[in-house]
Amino acid sequence: MHHSRSFLTVLVLLAVLAGATPVIGADDTSPSDTSQKVNVVRQVAIALAAGTEAMKNLRGPPIERSNLDRLMLPTPGMDCGIARSLIYVACHSATLNKNEAEALFGQIMDDVQTALPSDGWTPVEAVPHADLIRIRSYYHLKSGAQIDIDLVAQPGWEAQPVYWLRVYGWKRF
Repeated sequence: MHHSRSFLTVLVLLAVLAGATPVIGADDTSPSDTSQKVNVVRQVAIALAAGTEAMKNLRGPPIERSNLDRLMLPTPGMDCGIARSLIYVACHSATLNKNEAEALFGQIMDDVQTALPSDGWTPVEAVPHADLIRIRSYYHLKSGAQIDIDLVAQPGWEAQPVYWLRVYGWKRF
């Protein structure tokens, strides 16, 4: 059950933040790229807060062998999907080295802070899990929607951990 929730958490949160992340390995981000990424985060956050009807507009083509459809919005550096039940959005990055993962997490946090209106979304204390290095959660005060951004590390080959980011956003049930 924990692995299922972790996977869903990674997918949804990454979906939300994926639009906010640069292409992995890119050193520079132009102002138009940054504003586009912030716009994607804002659109996903607005849809999560608004509910099912608004989330329908985010749905793209189906992902083979999954209960997710692709997120209609461009999400460079992330693999994002939206549940067919329209309850959550999930994203995850490719595996990264620790420095790349921490840099991507920082970029996502910057983009999220710019994208989320402070009058509707507030940071909340997140419950840490064993595989998480960093976690940041945001809660929408009126709708109850939530967005989690996680920096994850798990053992890899030759005892070297693998790192990735996940973004999970869901509407209130």
